Amino acid sequence: MQNNLITFAIHTTPKAQILKHLLEENGIEVLLETIEENNNPSTGIIVRIKDSDLNKALQIVEENKPFDYSDQQISKIDDGRKRILVAVDFSDYSLNACRVAFNIAKDLNAKVKILHVFYKIYYPSPFPFADQLKDKDDVGLLDKVRKQMLDLCCDIDSRIMKKEFPSINYSYSIREGIVEDEISEFIEEYDPTLVVIGTKGKHQNKASVLGNVTADIIEMNNVPVLAVPQDSPFDDVSTIKHIAFFSNYRKSDFPSFNTMVSILKPFHDVRISLVHVNSGAKEKEKWAESELIVMRDYYTGLYPNLKFDYKLIDTPDALNGVSEFLAKENVQIVALNTRKRNILGRIFIPSVSRKILSNLNIALLVLRG
Repeated sequence: MQNNLITFAIHTTPKAQILKHLLEENGIEVLLETIEENNNPSTGIIVRIKDSDLNKALQIVEENKPFDYSDQQISKIDDGRKRILVAVDFSDYSLNACRVAFNIAKDLNAKVKILHVFYKIYYPSPFPFADQLKDKDDVGLLDKVRKQMLDLCCDIDSRIMKKEFPSINYSYSIREGIVEDEISEFIEEYDPTLVVIGTKGKHQNKASVLGNVTADIIEMNNVPVLAVPQDSPFDDVSTIKHIAFFSNYRKSDFPSFNTMVSILKPFHDVRISLVHVNSGAKEKEKWAESELIVMRDYYTGLYPNLKFDYKLIDTPDALNGVSEFLAKENVQIVALNTRKRNILGRIFIPSVSRKILSNLNIALLVLRG
């Protein structure tokens, strides 16, 4: 093979062999390389192909879907690692989301799937003025998207070589369709432990595709989602010093909290603030400080290695009160529990997560009870 090789994927040995066989059956030369760290071979296998074969290889994988996790045979050869899905739109904040996903994968011994969904509008020929309505940018759109994915992965590989990204098992996929619907469908297939999405934060605009659908992804699925704004200082679980967990003391909050703590187990310097906001509540329904103290003491007994405190925010302007608290206390991640919402709820009743995404530049971890 020539020297113009690119990394097409990093898989376990059985999956790398399946992918190699599939590609070679379709006339694509494949080179497998074992990843070595500190002169010790790891379980990761790099699948390399010629850069000129990229478009064809992606099309083959898209059509055959060799690693659908609903397939029992695929489940049998899976290495059992946790899976992290990171949705990208090739923006700067998408690269930051990849950095976060790779660092979390390193800490959890997980693997990463990078997903991009593009949308192409089709106008039927009988449709009036169909030719005039077609966007010139749609011509060769798939080729353009594939090149963008290649450029992103080449950038990631370069950063891995420079030790800016950890070397972990990763692959990627491209889908066409409505962004939030395709991501939700992929979540069902891939069954990730966590979904990571980059956003532009409170400055997001209409050009920010993922920024506009992140709240929908959060509200449509039952998988934890980590939304990372462009200006958020958070990029690695190991650097987290302060998390604010917002709670209404519902039963569903407890399993969500346990999910979060399971991620933080290796880290002992994390401070967790248990926060409740009384804004808009009737006087008899407002929390007292004593209830938060009980909650803090309960979690302290359950997780003695972590540091807990509490904060009761009693203000008519919830968003402003929360914003002031987060800035004053240097909170790096806001964590909260929410439930899957139907379409009417998403349209007519803005969720807390949607408000935070729209107004604050802070990483948001949405958990499921």
